[in-house]
Amino acid sequence: MGEQQKLFIVSDIHGHYKELKKALNEAGFDENRDDHHLLGLGDYFDRGTENKEVYEYAHGLDKKGKGTFLIGNHDLFLLEFFEEQDDRVLFNIDYNGFQTTLESFSGIPYEGPESLPLMRKLINEAYPKLQTWLESLPSFIERGPYIFVHGGIDGANPYWRQQNRRDYAWNYQSQLPGVKGKTVVAGHERTPFIRLREDRTQTFDEQELSGILKKDGKIFIDGYVEQTGRINVYTVTIEDPL
Repeated sequence: MGEQQKLFIVSDIHGHYKELKKALNEAGFDENRDDHHLLGLGDYFDRGTENKEVYEYAHGLDKKGKGTFLIGNHDLFLLEFFEEQDDRVLFNIDYNGFQTTLESFSGIPYEGPESLPLMRKLINEAYPKLQTWLESLPSFIERGPYIFVHGGIDGANPYWRQQNRRDYAWNYQSQLPGVKGKTVVAGHERTPFIRLREDRTQTFDEQELSGILKKDGKIFIDGYVEQTGRINVYTVTIEDPL
């Protein structure tokens, strides 16, 4: 039997550092314990205002070997910013809460498209490792009976391990078949929305519906923090440490 490791799994932090720390404290995560490890399933940024704090915490754990982080679709938005895909950047500012990320990292207010070059310069100067860190993040991790991913795995595709990066980040696991013999743990899709779609008779009680959802070999953990203030922490013990 190999060395056991307890994973504390979170997803869809969306710039809510205080809520992240509160949830981890309540779950008993201790970065000083050898057998504790944080696993992030993506979407660390946008909507909330503490984006740089989330990055500094995650990057610090990663450097110490105490955290492993997957990439989500909102993290791809930040890469598009670094790659100067400004049409995409402007769309994400208008519709996906990306303005808070730019302002958090750059330290200046967004004042229209003309702000982007200066923001890019300031962010690269203040956080020179941010882009390469994002580029290094894996799309999924497989350990024993578990597959961890931000968006989803298409279990009907025998070559699912060769999906492209955007598919892993953008797929909705609730709308895809699972992987035979595996449990897929995913973020991306808010658990209240999954529950309400499957049972429209339910009333929208945010706290009741936003908890971890287990269904058909899939586990969903996105608690819709920007609305509920809740970050779910799912824990599992594995034999093959990250």
